[in-house]
Amino acid sequence: MTKRKKVWLILSLLMVPLIGGGFQWLRWWWNYGYSRGTRTGVLRKLSIKGSPLCKFVSGELALAGQGPGQTQDIWQFTLDDTNESNPLFVKLRTAERGAKPVTIDYRQDRGNTAKASQMFCPKTGEDAPPEYYATGVQ
Repeated sequence: MTKRKKVWLILSLLMVPLIGGGFQWLRWWWNYGYSRGTRTGVLRKLSIKGSPLCKFVSGELALAGQGPGQTQDIWQFTLDDTNESNPLFVKLRTAERGAKPVTIDYRQDRGNTAKASQMFCPKTGEDAPPEYYATGVQ
């Protein structure tokens, strides 16, 4: 094998991971922060769940219906940081115990592409983290 062929072989082997990594970065950039907004309701649940490879905060906010007799919608969200000493986690835990209406600022990341640690998480189903991330509490 000539020196020129060896160089082309090495370059082609290096290009495959670079192209794949570039595609993943572009996908993350496209889906990160797809939408932003606020939701108001009563915090029903806040817990940390998942396997050791896929830990995430699971939160449920009960959104009240506008008129009498309407059912409550449940909005599920998660946090970027699963540490219980996270200031946002502490505020949400306090709001959960108070059982009073709170307004949560959120960011939606389509396709659960926000965290590299969630690449081991299932993408759909009960054990998948939601695509909404709480970013603040009012």
